[in-house]
Amino acid sequence: MQFRKFWAVLVVAALLMSVLGGCAVGSQIAWPDRELAIDLDTALMAQDTGMAALMMGKVDWTESEFSSFLTYLLRQNTGEMFPVDTIQTWFEPDNKVYIRINLKDGVMLGGNSIDLVGAISVQDNHLSIALDEAGANGVSAGGLLLQPISDQINAVLAGPQFGVAVDVATDTGMLSVGLAGM
Repeated sequence: MQFRKFWAVLVVAALLMSVLGGCAVGSQIAWPDRELAIDLDTALMAQDTGMAALMMGKVDWTESEFSSFLTYLLRQNTGEMFPVDTIQTWFEPDNKVYIRINLKDGVMLGGNSIDLVGAISVQDNHLSIALDEAGANGVSAGGLLLQPISDQINAVLAGPQFGVAVDVATDTGMLSVGLAGM
């Protein structure tokens, strides 16, 4: 009987370790050292120039333009109860993206931000993100634990409102998205 209990405990411990294997205390994310201004004027400018540029097939946004546009778009479409205050997005070469979701006070104990790092691409003619690392409150996660989060984001990006993407490219501080004939 003792032998079976030992193996049961060992199996449970192994499962727990495999689940927690993707988590670590402290974040190893090296953030870009650039300030991002998020304001309504920048969001409106990004919307106006972005929509006109998309009609031509390609749009280029700076980090501040994209972050402002995304923040105010979410605020407009979600209402006062939405827990996100701002979304800061940094772009690096090779389609690397750094996202900091700043939450309203009191949403999460111990901190007010969720950090995500990944790469963006085009898959099946839609923008797609593959997260490499996520962190909040001094705990970070990586690997397969982030796949469900990537899947949820990609389900939203696959909606018809985002058009048919043909390419995406990033450079330091810039995002370029090309769409098929609008």
